[in-house]
Amino acid sequence: MVSSISLSIDSDLDKVSLLARAVRGLCEDFLSSDELDAVELSLVEAINNVIKHGYHGEKGKDVQVAVGLQTEQIVIDVIDHAPPMAPDVLNQPSDDLFTFDESDLAQIPEGGMGLALIRMNMDEVEYLSNESENRLRMVKRIARPAS
Repeated sequence: MVSSISLSIDSDLDKVSLLARAVRGLCEDFLSSDELDAVELSLVEAINNVIKHGYHGEKGKDVQVAVGLQTEQIVIDVIDHAPPMAPDVLNQPSDDLFTFDESDLAQIPEGGMGLALIRMNMDEVEYLSNESENRLRMVKRIARPAS
């Protein structure tokens, strides 16, 4: 079984939850409730990052999501046409972002938390960029039921 569907929204933060619910619905036959939560959180973080950081909150820009349902995994691509993400942002170690004193609010990291959450929740994360588009590919493997 291999099928795919593409969805797109305008770069409006109010539309992100609609897209996230649609993708959750596409995946619900293949993933547990916890895995669905992880995929939905990762997708919301990825799209919010595109809108806030790539498009600087400007509405009217295209955000596409392609969902590939494969036998052993679900592949979700978030595609945008914003300036590319700086390489050091993607390569920042996730553990460093969560090492802070929660009683000192001034020390909570400003950025990168979304990407760290995505890497924690998904099995694979890859960022590709060329002159026409950026693509954040997130993969969630489908657990095989015990036989």
